[in-house]
Amino acid sequence: MSASHEEHAHPEEKSYWIIFAILAVVTAIEVAWSFIGLEGLALVLPLVAMMIGKFILVGGVFMHLHFDNKVNGKIFTLVFGAGVVIATLVFLVVAATFEFQI
Repeated sequence: MSASHEEHAHPEEKSYWIIFAILAVVTAIEVAWSFIGLEGLALVLPLVAMMIGKFILVGGVFMHLHFDNKVNGKIFTLVFGAGVVIATLVFLVVAATFEFQI
């Protein structure tokens, strides 16, 4: 490792287990949500919101985005998360424009 390469913080093992538990619970809620008999936006929008939350959590912690910037520790996670939120909104607008049934 060169002297110019700085080590960045990593989560502790306990943090990984907590994130695992959160992801497992949210995934179980997603699966249960898909079986409760809702249709259309009532089915899709909560699933999309849970998907975005899981995506930001995984991107922020497992890709170490949350720990990369010492000045603004969460800036990379926020930028990464904003990208997925915008992409999802664009998808929903396009789907609504073409009257796709979600």
